Amino acid sequence: MIAYSTYTDAELLRLLARDDSHAFETLYARHWEELYKTAFFLLKDGAACKDIVQTIFIWLWEHRKSLVIQSLPAYLKAAVKFKIANHIRDGRIRYGFFEELAGFHPLAQAAGSEEELEVKELAAIIRQAIDYLPGRCREIFRLSREEYLTNQEIARRMGLSVKTVENQMTIALRRIRASLGPHTAGGHLLSILLF
Repeated sequence: MIAYSTYTDAELLRLLARDDSHAFETLYARHWEELYKTAFFLLKDGAACKDIVQTIFIWLWEHRKSLVIQSLPAYLKAAVKFKIANHIRDGRIRYGFFEELAGFHPLAQAAGSEEELEVKELAAIIRQAIDYLPGRCREIFRLSREEYLTNQEIARRMGLSVKTVENQMTIALRRIRASLGPHTAGGHLLSILLF
């Protein structure tokens, strides 16, 4: 029996290109936990993080014959960050994500981490984006995210239709995502999320 665990990533990738499922399983076992931790650092959503990691490994298997990778750990970490950026931009974030991120205080964590500084800057951008929402839109967003009211409860409190509340929440999320766009698409801020 071949001891796959003794092979380097480069050797395993060569075996993977020849449809070796054991090489794939070894790569998965070797790297999934670090990728999950990277995703969880930002999303704090275990199910979403597992989906992201699995999607990356499925892609790796499907493209195994055409891969040209110099450093697999760097490649996989970049891929997970790219997927996180897409996840955030597409608005597929769990309830409460913006508030937790906006409330993130890196000094409570280990000081000096580049990732923590980037998250702090992202939190400031999100807070600013929320502050710049039109009045009613901002109020609806805050009632939803800070007081955890349902759309129906917000509609009753504000004397609006549920459809209006839903529309305003869509506008709020779209504007917040748009404010993140320049910072997650090639800008200097969130290199943590990009290739």
